Amino acid sequence: MGDAYEPSELPAPPWRSPRLILRPFDHMDALAAHAAFDSDEAVWKFNPGYAPTLEHRKATITRFSMLHRQFGFGPCAAFLPDEGGAEGVLVGQGGLNPYIYDQRDGSRTVEWEVMYKLARPYRGKGYATEIAQFWVEFAFEVVRLRRLHICPVKANSASIAVLQRLGARFEDDWLDPDVVIATIEAS
Repeated sequence: MGDAYEPSELPAPPWRSPRLILRPFDHMDALAAHAAFDSDEAVWKFNPGYAPTLEHRKATITRFSMLHRQFGFGPCAAFLPDEGGAEGVLVGQGGLNPYIYDQRDGSRTVEWEVMYKLARPYRGKGYATEIAQFWVEFAFEVVRLRRLHICPVKANSASIAVLQRLGARFEDDWLDPDVVIATIEAS
């Protein structure tokens, strides 16, 4: 990870991208997040690949909250600001998410991905790229990660297009022919 970041160095949420307010999920967000992400097949089709229940959404928010406590950041809710500049409607989620990556040599490493998801009405407006760009910059400039690995399903052309706009390098996943490994490296 290069020089380790200090949690005290992290800017406090909420964070702002050019058009969005980003903050950690809390359990009060469960119903809105479930309606936005888990009730529409177009949104959950590639990840997680099934219609999550409200209980699944609550467990996901709990996991995201644990990541925030452990690292000081993690997947967040993304809101459009209302007319007064406060949180308005929930449009998406995004953040940095750790996972165990199986290397070709048989070793396993902890890697970080930038993740993003939008409710259907907000797709095609650049919000996914904006969310992902915010977290890529956060990963490299604040947390001082050297790289991010993202593993979308090849059929998820919208996600691949976001990663292309962010300058990712692509290779086939050696474990799953339906997945591509996108790598974004710090400059």
